[in-house]
Amino acid sequence: MDEYKEGELIIYKNGDSYEIGKIKRLTPTGAFVWYSEGDTAAKTPYEAMHKIINAHAIKYTRLGGGSGEV
Repeated sequence: MDEYKEGELIIYKNGDSYEIGKIKRLTPTGAFVWYSEGDTAAKTPYEAMHKIINAHAIKYTRLGGGSGEV
């Protein structure tokens, strides 16, 4: 949990599929992550989340329906 922070972009591995998400809130067992432009965040286990090393290069996203700034 300490390696992630709210507002950070992550990659979620779900079987053979991958999704980009934005962390809304951290919990002891996983993070609530936005995967769409809506307000709903899905609880995602930490073991399925992966850091994006070059996330600093992504300046704008509509994940979570916010202002878009990352």
